[in-house]
Amino acid sequence: MRIGIVSDVHGNLEALNSTLLFLNGRIDFLAVLGDTVGYGPDPEDCIGIVKTKANLILKGNHEQGIITGNYTAFKDIARTSLEWTARVITSNSLKCIKEFKETAELEDIMFVHAAISSPLFKYILRDKDAMNEFPLLNKKICFIGHTHIPVVYKNKENKIDLIYPDFSGKMEIEIGEGKYIINTGSTGQPRDGFPFACVSIYDTEKHLFTLHRIEYPVEITRKKILEKGLPSVLARRVVQGI
Repeated sequence: MRIGIVSDVHGNLEALNSTLLFLNGRIDFLAVLGDTVGYGPDPEDCIGIVKTKANLILKGNHEQGIITGNYTAFKDIARTSLEWTARVITSNSLKCIKEFKETAELEDIMFVHAAISSPLFKYILRDKDAMNEFPLLNKKICFIGHTHIPVVYKNKENKIDLIYPDFSGKMEIEIGEGKYIINTGSTGQPRDGFPFACVSIYDTEKHLFTLHRIEYPVEITRKKILEKGLPSVLARRVVQGI
């Protein structure tokens, strides 16, 4: 099985459409790891597309914020964008995101938005953070997003190895011995210095994980962010990948 993975679309319709076009014909199953909304200018369209296209959709912290109306855990820019998102999405979309799962499993794979110990909110930012999660992982691999920064944590004999993308932001690794926590980065708002959308494919038969970077019409997204009155820093982020 070839599993396509997108995460942290964040209302970026152009990035989502471009990644799905890339995945067309390349995968058998599509997983969305949460934060389909927040930050970006097209939350309604993005919800509709993932609902139609994805086999698995997870809830992220931004969906949880919309559902609860509690934005105390968010910084000012995120809170402002979530308040705007809550005003513009339809009641049907609100109902839809309430039905998104927090965790899911498929064969020897686990999917969460943030972390096993805290599926919606915890940040895994370093090897120590990952080490605390591995005792909770009863599968071979756990795919995550949330930080917007792609990286692979490999645990073999209680030693953590970190594997980073190459100079182009891409990655290809064979899954071998040990267990893995793999952050697939962000489709709609990468923060690793590469503005191109992150999209991953995991081939369960070849045990091969690949992270691709997809160019999309970012200038359209940038203009939409400004036209809809969202914080201007969000327009800069999508262009600069920070």
